[in-house]
Amino acid sequence: MNKKERKKVKFSLTKFTKKGSNRTVGFGEIDDENLYTKSKTYEDCIRYCHKLPNTTNEFKGSFNEFEEIEFENDKGHLVNLEIENCYLLWFRVLN
Repeated sequence: MNKKERKKVKFSLTKFTKKGSNRTVGFGEIDDENLYTKSKTYEDCIRYCHKLPNTTNEFKGSFNEFEEIEFENDKGHLVNLEIENCYLLWFRVLN
C-alpha cells in the first residue's frame, strides 16, 4: 500500500488504564502506518497489527502510546508526567 493511499476501515479501539478501560468504535481511515479517526490520529500503530486467521480483511494488534501531562502539585509547582497508554486495536478494511 502506498503511504499516501488511505483505506476506509471500521475499527474498535480499547484504551487500558489503571482505572479501567475505554472502548471506541467507529469508522476511520488507515495508511501503512497510522489510524485516522474523527478525533485523533494514532501514529505508527498499523505495523503492530496482524491479519486474523480465516478472514480476508480483518486485522488485530496492540500498541503503546506515551502521553505527557502537565499539572500543578500541592506546592504550586508545575510537574510534567509521562504516562504510557496501552491500546488494543481491531479493524476491518471496507474498500
